[in-house]
Amino acid sequence: MRRLPQSRSRFLIRELLKLCVAAACLVVAIAAYRLLLHPLIESAFSLGEHASSIVRRVNLFAAVVLSYWAFVRCYERRAARELSLPWRWILLAAVAGALSIGVTILALYATGHYQLVSFRGFGQAAGILATIWIAAVIEEVAFRGILFRILEEGIGTRAALVGSAVIFCLAHLENNGVRWVTLLSVTLAGLMWAEVFIVSRNLWVVAAHHCCWNATIFLIGLPLSGENWRAQAAWVTVSHGSVLWTGGAFGPEDSLVNLVVSAGICAALWRVARHLDKVSAARSLGREFMLPTSTQKVEAP
Repeated sequence: MRRLPQSRSRFLIRELLKLCVAAACLVVAIAAYRLLLHPLIESAFSLGEHASSIVRRVNLFAAVVLSYWAFVRCYERRAARELSLPWRWILLAAVAGALSIGVTILALYATGHYQLVSFRGFGQAAGILATIWIAAVIEEVAFRGILFRILEEGIGTRAALVGSAVIFCLAHLENNGVRWVTLLSVTLAGLMWAEVFIVSRNLWVVAAHHCCWNATIFLIGLPLSGENWRAQAAWVTVSHGSVLWTGGAFGPEDSLVNLVVSAGICAALWRVARHLDKVSAARSLGREFMLPTSTQKVEAP
Protein backbone atom coordinates (compact mmCIF):
# COMPACT_ATOMS: atom_id res chain seq x y z
CA MET A 1 0.00 0.00 0.00
CA ARG A 2 1.30 3.49 -0.80
CA ARG A 3 -0.02 7.00 -0.11
CA LEU A 4 -0.37 9.82 -2.56
CA PRO A 5 1.71 12.79 -1.27
CA GLN A 6 -0.61 15.30 -2.95
CA SER A 7 -3.67 13.70 -1.42
CA ARG A 8 -1.96 13.70 1.95
CA SER A 9 -1.23 17.41 1.67
CA ARG A 10 -4.84 18.12 0.72
CA PHE A 11 -6.00 16.08 3.67
CA LEU A 12 -3.80 17.97 6.14
CA ILE A 13 -4.93 21.31 4.70
CA ARG A 14 -8.53 20.19 5.10
CA GLU A 15 -7.90 19.27 8.74
CA LEU A 16 -6.24 22.64 9.36
CA LEU A 17 -9.24 24.38 7.81
CA LYS A 18 -11.54 22.33 10.03
CA LEU A 19 -9.54 23.37 13.08
CA CYS A 20 -9.78 27.04 12.10
CA VAL A 21 -13.53 26.83 11.46
CA ALA A 22 -14.14 25.09 14.80
CA ALA A 23 -12.09 27.67 16.69
CA ALA A 24 -13.88 30.50 14.89
CA CYS A 25 -17.28 29.04 15.81
CA LEU A 26 -16.32 28.96 19.48
CA VAL A 27 -14.81 32.45 19.55
CA VAL A 28 -17.68 34.02 17.60
CA ALA A 29 -20.29 32.36 19.83
CA ILE A 30 -18.63 33.66 23.01
CA ALA A 31 -18.02 37.14 21.61
CA ALA A 32 -21.52 37.45 20.13
CA TYR A 33 -23.12 36.57 23.43
CA ARG A 34 -20.89 38.73 25.63
CA LEU A 35 -20.85 41.80 23.38
CA LEU A 36 -24.26 41.71 21.71
CA LEU A 37 -26.82 39.40 23.22
CA HIS A 38 -26.10 39.75 26.94
CA PRO A 39 -26.31 43.58 26.97
CA LEU A 40 -29.72 43.28 25.29
CA ILE A 41 -30.93 40.73 27.85
CA GLU A 42 -29.56 42.82 30.71
CA SER A 43 -31.33 45.91 29.44
CA ALA A 44 -34.62 44.22 28.53
CA PHE A 45 -35.05 42.56 31.93
CA SER A 46 -33.37 45.29 34.03
CA LEU A 47 -31.07 42.75 35.63
CA GLY A 48 -29.11 43.67 38.72
CA GLU A 49 -25.44 42.83 39.08
CA HIS A 50 -26.00 39.48 40.80
CA ALA A 51 -28.79 38.34 38.44
CA SER A 52 -26.80 39.51 35.42
CA SER A 53 -23.79 37.49 36.54
CA ILE A 54 -25.89 34.32 36.88
CA VAL A 55 -27.58 34.80 33.50
CA ARG A 56 -24.24 35.52 31.82
CA ARG A 57 -22.63 32.35 33.18
CA VAL A 58 -25.55 30.10 32.27
CA ASN A 59 -25.88 31.49 28.76
CA LEU A 60 -22.13 31.44 28.10
CA PHE A 61 -22.17 27.78 29.04
CA ALA A 62 -25.06 27.18 26.62
CA ALA A 63 -23.40 29.22 23.85
CA VAL A 64 -20.18 27.21 24.05
CA VAL A 65 -21.90 23.81 24.05
CA LEU A 66 -24.35 24.75 21.29
CA SER A 67 -21.63 26.24 19.07
CA TYR A 68 -19.61 23.03 19.36
CA TRP A 69 -22.69 20.88 18.70
CA ALA A 70 -23.60 22.99 15.66
CA PHE A 71 -20.07 22.72 14.27
CA VAL A 72 -20.09 18.93 14.62
CA ARG A 73 -23.56 18.54 13.11
CA CYS A 74 -23.27 21.09 10.29
CA TYR A 75 -19.58 21.03 9.35
CA GLU A 76 -18.47 17.52 10.26
CA ARG A 77 -21.93 16.09 9.51
CA ARG A 78 -22.00 13.54 12.30
CA ALA A 79 -23.61 12.95 15.66
CA ALA A 80 -21.83 14.66 18.56
CA ARG A 81 -21.24 11.46 20.48
CA GLU A 82 -18.71 13.16 22.75
CA LEU A 83 -21.57 15.25 24.18
CA SER A 84 -23.56 12.23 25.39
CA LEU A 85 -24.19 12.01 29.14
CA PRO A 86 -22.80 8.80 30.71
CA TRP A 87 -23.66 9.86 34.25
CA ARG A 88 -21.86 7.04 36.02
CA TRP A 89 -18.57 7.88 34.28
CA ILE A 90 -19.08 11.60 34.79
CA LEU A 91 -19.48 11.08 38.55
CA LEU A 92 -16.50 8.72 38.64
CA ALA A 93 -14.39 11.31 36.79
CA ALA A 94 -15.48 14.04 39.21
CA VAL A 95 -14.32 11.96 42.19
CA ALA A 96 -11.10 11.04 40.39
CA GLY A 97 -10.39 14.71 39.64
CA ALA A 98 -10.72 15.69 43.30
CA LEU A 99 -8.59 12.74 44.41
CA SER A 100 -5.91 13.39 41.77
CA ILE A 101 -4.98 16.79 43.19
CA GLY A 102 -6.09 15.76 46.67
CA VAL A 103 -3.13 13.37 46.92
CA THR A 104 -0.73 16.29 46.45
CA ILE A 105 -2.60 18.51 48.91
CA LEU A 106 -2.78 15.80 51.59
CA ALA A 107 0.93 15.07 51.20
CA LEU A 108 1.74 18.75 51.71
CA TYR A 109 -0.53 18.92 54.77
CA ALA A 110 1.17 15.83 56.17
CA THR A 111 4.64 17.33 55.70
CA GLY A 112 3.69 20.68 57.26
CA HIS A 113 3.88 22.72 54.07
CA TYR A 114 0.15 23.47 54.28
CA GLN A 115 -1.69 24.25 57.50
CA LEU A 116 -5.48 24.30 57.87
CA VAL A 117 -6.42 27.35 59.97
CA SER A 118 -10.22 27.43 60.03
CA PHE A 119 -13.46 26.58 58.24
CA ARG A 120 -15.15 29.63 56.73
CA GLY A 121 -18.17 27.88 55.21
CA PHE A 122 -19.55 27.62 51.69
CA GLY A 123 -21.51 30.89 51.71
CA GLN A 124 -19.22 32.73 49.28
CA ALA A 125 -18.08 29.73 47.25
CA ALA A 126 -21.06 29.16 44.94
CA GLY A 127 -20.24 31.90 42.45
CA ILE A 128 -16.60 30.84 42.15
CA LEU A 129 -17.59 27.19 41.73
CA ALA A 130 -19.91 28.17 38.87
CA THR A 131 -17.05 30.08 37.24
CA ILE A 132 -14.75 27.07 37.67
CA TRP A 133 -17.30 24.75 36.03
CA ILE A 134 -17.90 27.03 33.05
CA ALA A 135 -14.16 27.64 32.59
CA ALA A 136 -13.53 23.87 32.67
CA VAL A 137 -16.19 23.24 30.01
CA ILE A 138 -14.86 26.02 27.76
CA GLU A 139 -11.29 24.76 28.09
CA GLU A 140 -12.27 21.16 27.40
CA VAL A 141 -14.32 22.08 24.35
CA ALA A 142 -11.46 24.25 23.05
CA PHE A 143 -8.43 22.12 23.91
CA ARG A 144 -9.76 18.57 23.82
CA GLY A 145 -12.96 18.69 21.75
CA ILE A 146 -11.51 20.95 19.05
CA LEU A 147 -7.71 21.14 19.22
CA PHE A 148 -6.76 17.63 20.32
CA ARG A 149 -9.51 15.77 18.48
CA ILE A 150 -8.94 17.44 15.13
CA LEU A 151 -5.15 17.23 15.44
CA GLU A 152 -5.52 13.53 16.22
CA GLU A 153 -7.38 12.96 12.96
CA GLY A 154 -4.53 14.55 11.02
CA ILE A 155 -1.35 13.53 12.85
CA GLY A 156 -2.34 10.69 15.16
CA THR A 157 -2.88 10.34 18.90
CA ARG A 158 0.70 10.65 20.15
CA ALA A 159 1.60 13.80 18.21
CA ALA A 160 -1.79 15.40 18.95
CA LEU A 161 -1.36 14.60 22.65
CA VAL A 162 2.00 16.38 22.83
CA GLY A 163 1.00 19.26 20.55
CA SER A 164 -2.25 20.06 22.36
CA ALA A 165 -0.55 19.84 25.79
CA VAL A 166 2.17 22.30 24.74
CA ILE A 167 -0.42 24.75 23.39
CA PHE A 168 -2.46 24.32 26.59
CA CYS A 169 0.68 25.23 28.56
CA LEU A 170 1.41 28.30 26.43
CA ALA A 171 -2.15 29.54 26.97
CA HIS A 172 -1.53 29.64 30.74
CA LEU A 173 1.84 31.39 30.76
CA GLU A 174 0.32 34.80 31.49
CA ASN A 175 -1.24 33.58 34.74
CA ASN A 176 -0.02 35.01 38.02
CA GLY A 177 2.83 33.17 39.74
CA VAL A 178 4.23 31.45 36.65
CA ARG A 179 7.75 30.01 37.14
CA TRP A 180 9.95 27.59 35.23
CA VAL A 181 8.25 24.65 36.91
CA THR A 182 4.89 25.85 35.53
CA LEU A 183 6.02 24.76 32.07
CA LEU A 184 6.15 21.21 33.37
CA SER A 185 3.09 21.27 35.63
CA VAL A 186 0.67 22.74 33.09
CA THR A 187 1.99 20.57 30.26
CA LEU A 188 1.43 17.51 32.44
CA ALA A 189 -2.09 18.76 33.22
CA GLY A 190 -2.72 19.13 29.48
CA LEU A 191 -1.45 15.61 28.88
CA MET A 192 -3.58 14.26 31.74
CA TRP A 193 -6.85 15.78 30.53
CA ALA A 194 -6.16 14.81 26.92
CA GLU A 195 -5.63 11.24 28.11
CA VAL A 196 -8.86 11.32 30.12
CA PHE A 197 -10.54 12.32 26.85
CA ILE A 198 -8.75 9.56 24.93
CA VAL A 199 -9.96 6.94 27.41
CA SER A 200 -13.53 8.26 27.70
CA ARG A 201 -14.06 10.01 24.34
CA ASN A 202 -16.51 12.23 26.19
CA LEU A 203 -16.25 15.97 26.90
CA TRP A 204 -18.46 15.89 30.02
CA VAL A 205 -16.26 13.22 31.60
CA VAL A 206 -13.06 15.19 31.10
CA ALA A 207 -14.77 18.48 32.09
CA ALA A 208 -15.96 16.86 35.35
CA HIS A 209 -12.41 15.70 36.13
CA HIS A 210 -10.99 19.15 35.29
CA CYS A 211 -13.67 21.01 37.27
CA CYS A 212 -13.30 18.92 40.42
CA TRP A 213 -9.51 19.16 40.28
CA ASN A 214 -9.83 22.97 40.24
CA ALA A 215 -12.69 23.07 42.75
CA THR A 216 -10.69 21.04 45.28
CA ILE A 217 -7.80 23.51 45.10
CA PHE A 218 -10.15 26.47 45.48
CA LEU A 219 -12.27 25.08 48.32
CA ILE A 220 -9.27 24.14 50.43
CA GLY A 221 -8.14 27.77 50.31
CA LEU A 222 -5.15 27.65 47.95
CA PRO A 223 -4.24 29.64 44.80
CA LEU A 224 -5.72 28.08 41.67
CA SER A 225 -3.42 28.36 38.64
CA GLY A 226 -2.45 31.84 39.83
CA GLU A 227 -6.04 32.94 40.63
CA ASN A 228 -6.33 34.22 44.20
CA TRP A 229 -9.89 33.35 45.31
CA ARG A 230 -8.79 32.40 48.82
CA ALA A 231 -11.07 34.96 50.49
CA GLN A 232 -14.13 33.10 49.11
CA ALA A 233 -12.88 29.58 49.85
CA ALA A 234 -14.60 27.27 52.31
CA TRP A 235 -11.39 26.60 54.26
CA VAL A 236 -8.56 28.90 55.28
CA THR A 237 -5.14 27.41 54.54
CA VAL A 238 -1.67 28.91 54.95
CA SER A 239 1.57 27.75 53.33
CA HIS A 240 5.01 27.23 54.88
CA GLY A 241 8.39 26.60 53.33
CA SER A 242 9.89 26.67 49.87
CA VAL A 243 7.75 27.48 46.84
CA LEU A 244 9.18 24.34 45.22
CA TRP A 245 6.96 22.40 47.65
CA THR A 246 4.03 24.78 48.21
CA GLY A 247 3.70 25.91 44.58
CA GLY A 248 3.84 29.57 45.58
CA ALA A 249 1.38 32.01 44.00
CA PHE A 250 0.46 29.54 41.24
CA GLY A 251 -0.81 27.00 43.78
CA PRO A 252 -0.29 23.28 44.49
CA GLU A 253 -0.19 22.42 40.77
CA ASP A 254 3.35 23.89 40.76
CA SER A 255 4.52 21.76 43.68
CA LEU A 256 7.24 19.21 43.01
CA VAL A 257 4.94 16.68 44.67
CA ASN A 258 2.30 17.36 42.05
CA LEU A 259 4.79 16.89 39.22
CA VAL A 260 5.44 13.35 40.44
CA VAL A 261 1.74 12.62 41.03
CA SER A 262 0.69 14.05 37.65
CA ALA A 263 3.41 12.12 35.81
CA GLY A 264 2.19 8.93 37.47
CA ILE A 265 -1.42 9.65 36.51
CA CYS A 266 -0.40 10.37 32.91
CA ALA A 267 1.55 7.11 32.71
CA ALA A 268 -1.38 5.13 34.12
CA LEU A 269 -3.91 6.75 31.77
CA TRP A 270 -1.68 6.13 28.77
CA ARG A 271 -1.40 2.47 29.70
CA VAL A 272 -5.20 2.24 30.00
CA ALA A 273 -5.64 3.97 26.64
CA ARG A 274 -3.29 1.52 24.94
CA HIS A 275 -4.95 -1.43 26.66
CA LEU A 276 -8.35 -0.25 25.39
CA ASP A 277 -6.86 0.24 21.90
CA LYS A 278 -7.72 3.94 21.86
CA VAL A 279 -4.35 5.09 20.53
CA SER A 280 -4.23 5.54 16.78
CA ALA A 281 -2.05 6.80 13.97
CA ALA A 282 -3.47 9.34 11.52
CA ARG A 283 -6.66 7.35 11.17
CA SER A 284 -8.40 9.33 8.45
CA LEU A 285 -5.25 9.39 6.31
CA GLY A 286 -5.02 5.66 6.53
CA ARG A 287 -8.64 5.19 5.45
CA GLU A 288 -8.90 7.77 2.70
CA PHE A 289 -5.54 7.89 0.93
CA MET A 290 -4.25 4.35 0.70
CA LEU A 291 -3.81 3.01 -2.84
CA PRO A 292 -3.25 -0.57 -3.94
CA THR A 293 0.22 -1.47 -5.20
CA SER A 294 0.71 -3.10 -8.58
CA THR A 295 1.07 -6.53 -6.94
CA GLN A 296 -2.16 -6.32 -4.97
CA LYS A 297 -5.31 -7.79 -6.43
CA VAL A 298 -8.07 -5.27 -7.04
CA GLU A 299 -11.57 -6.64 -7.12
CA ALA A 300 -13.92 -5.51 -9.86
CA PRO A 301 -16.99 -3.58 -8.77
